[in-house]
Amino acid sequence: MRKIKIWILYLVLSIIALIVAFPFIWLVITSLKTYPDIYHFPIIYWPSEVTWEHYDYVIRLDFLRYFLNSLVIGIGTAVLTIVIAALPSYAFGRLSFRGKRPLLLSILVCQMFPQVTFVIPFFVIFRRLGLINTHLGMMISYLPFTTPIEIWILRNFFQGIPGELEEAAMIDGCTPIQAFVRIIFPLAIPGIAAVAIYAFIFAWGELMFALSYLPSQEMQTIPAFLTLFVGQYQTRWGPLFAGSVIASLPPLIAFIFFQRQFISGLTGGAIKQ
Repeated sequence: MRKIKIWILYLVLSIIALIVAFPFIWLVITSLKTYPDIYHFPIIYWPSEVTWEHYDYVIRLDFLRYFLNSLVIGIGTAVLTIVIAALPSYAFGRLSFRGKRPLLLSILVCQMFPQVTFVIPFFVIFRRLGLINTHLGMMISYLPFTTPIEIWILRNFFQGIPGELEEAAMIDGCTPIQAFVRIIFPLAIPGIAAVAIYAFIFAWGELMFALSYLPSQEMQTIPAFLTLFVGQYQTRWGPLFAGSVIASLPPLIAFIFFQRQFISGLTGGAIKQ
């Protein structure tokens, strides 16, 4: 009876996994179809002839430049988010001060507003600062959306680290900053990996700000590049799907290599008080 329950559980989980993975599987299959197969009716679920023409076409459109732009902005956003969120997270997690809870709640204010409400204010600020059409401007524009939630996640991680470790380090001669850098920060690596991946994925897939603040094609990111295949009267599904498959690889690889830290980071931040 127990084996039957286990097999049923595996079957249900396999079905759920297939349903979740189907959009990506369909994306890959369609990217390998010829145009007659893509537009064929009724739908052809498996290509009658596998072709790499869509990938070749996308790469010939200088896809690497858009890829590198997205990579620089994604990594830069992740690094800036960690740098900015680390110390406030530590303060909220391990220190006691007046107004701590209201200030912590106020950090999430930016999460209450839709992203579109920030487009014009940011544009005015960046134009005056000369940050339009720059990677740095894009990184800064993402911080109000990545930093608040990551302060909350890291706060719970710092909160769960035993205080005795920090006290022992200070007894041995470390200053509070040295104790943070040498003891607390390394122990919070799972949470830091989780917030870094979150910030990277957010910056990697964002479109609205990329179209608003990067007018030149030399600086645009992959999501902006993929909009080239969506027209008013026609969508070029082959190159669009091929570009989407390539664009999904960095987040997928990052999650594969850091999935343990990512999952423990999210679950740790969810259950610790």
